[in-house]
Amino acid sequence: MSGAANPSLSLGNGMASHRRRLGARGILELVSIYAALVLVLMETIYPLLWVLFGSLKTKQEMLSNIWGPPSSLVFQNYADAWRIAGMGSRIVSSVFVTGSALIILVVVATPCAYALARLRFRGRGLVLAVAVAAMLVPPQVMAIPLFMVARDLGLINNRLGIAFVYAATSLPLSVFILRSFFVTLPADLEDAARVDGASRLAILIHIMLPLIRPGVALILIFGFIEIWNDFFLAFLLLRDPSVQTIPLGLVSFFQQYDSLWTLYFAALTITTLPVIVVFIAMQRQFIAGLTAGAVKG
Repeated sequence: MSGAANPSLSLGNGMASHRRRLGARGILELVSIYAALVLVLMETIYPLLWVLFGSLKTKQEMLSNIWGPPSSLVFQNYADAWRIAGMGSRIVSSVFVTGSALIILVVVATPCAYALARLRFRGRGLVLAVAVAAMLVPPQVMAIPLFMVARDLGLINNRLGIAFVYAATSLPLSVFILRSFFVTLPADLEDAARVDGASRLAILIHIMLPLIRPGVALILIFGFIEIWNDFFLAFLLLRDPSVQTIPLGLVSFFQQYDSLWTLYFAALTITTLPVIVVFIAMQRQFIAGLTAGAVKG
């Protein structure tokens, strides 16, 4: 049988030819790159697997088999963690706060970014500089004035109020990201729409916004991860247990039941699962958003 008719032989010849082109140094570099990637992958995945394994063990097995997989699956840990930690009400609070904050963020950040990218007005550079500077200021620095302002506005123990606070803290980065997407769009699209009599608002909603969907997806993913996992602002503004979010519930649960590691890991798994699901569902938009806005800025 000839080499052209034997796929395995052709593949072997191709691999041998590829190795000759790479040389010993090239092969060593390639092996080093893949080894580093495998190491990073294991470093990222194993902590998640460790928490998942711990959530499915008994208390005795957790002490005797800390690092390995469970010998049997104990799903009762999830039911107990859900009941003891009050996960139901806290998940409702987290979903409401996160969803409201993301809606506010998109509604406010989109026209702000469009104005900075397309409109010519005095002080535009200063506004952009202030937005960039605000990205460098962590919320912890503004804890005291933020609490006083929230108290005066009646935002303490108010889930919608803290949603506005979350949207405000995520606004500078979101405006910066969306502006980079608006800048990449050709001005001819707006000129043609204005010739047809479209207003600025109509151009933004019907023409520009569909074209920057990767950017919107990018700020939604970043905002969701930050708000869903936030502890500091929730601890500062949500003092009533009935309106507290998941991170506060996890800390309270661990303080009361610090020896129930299996239940704590189950609660952590319940908390982390939505973040993983959202990222997997939107990973294509996330990657497109990271690359599309970097063309020109």
